[in-house]
Amino acid sequence: MGDVEIPALVKQIVRGLRGLAFLATVLATSFMAASHEKTIFPFAYKADYTDLMLFKAFLGSNIAASLYSFFFVCLPPKSLLWRLAIVLDVIMFGLLAAMDSAAIAAAYLHKYGDSQALWPPICSQVPTYCYRVILAISIGLGGVFMFLLIIIYSISAILNPLILV
Repeated sequence: MGDVEIPALVKQIVRGLRGLAFLATVLATSFMAASHEKTIFPFAYKADYTDLMLFKAFLGSNIAASLYSFFFVCLPPKSLLWRLAIVLDVIMFGLLAAMDSAAIAAAYLHKYGDSQALWPPICSQVPTYCYRVILAISIGLGGVFMFLLIIIYSISAILNPLILV
């Protein structure tokens, strides 16, 4: 198979989607990093994203995706690194989807608890913390969706460029 020339409009659309993915992952990172709250009543408790390893992994994956997106937004169009972009996009999509899913499970435990494990729900005690975590996860899912669109659009442009011209 020879090299397929991708139209300039397709490259601009993918670059725009990468910019949106960068924005979503940066916002998800900042909201998760800002999620902390202290409560005194009915008992002293400090809720922070560092309490659970899953939230730390969520934060780390969104930082990695932000740096990755920023790198490819700033990459010159003639660079040979664009050949690796689709493979790296799929890897980044998988990483973000897995970490967002794990963060959703942890947020569910914070919201509803687990009576069998004697894990009480904490969102009634620290509502601001829970709102920020849920907002960070929701925005992170937007970043996952942007990476999915990048993958679909890039693969369709390579496999059948006549449709997207």
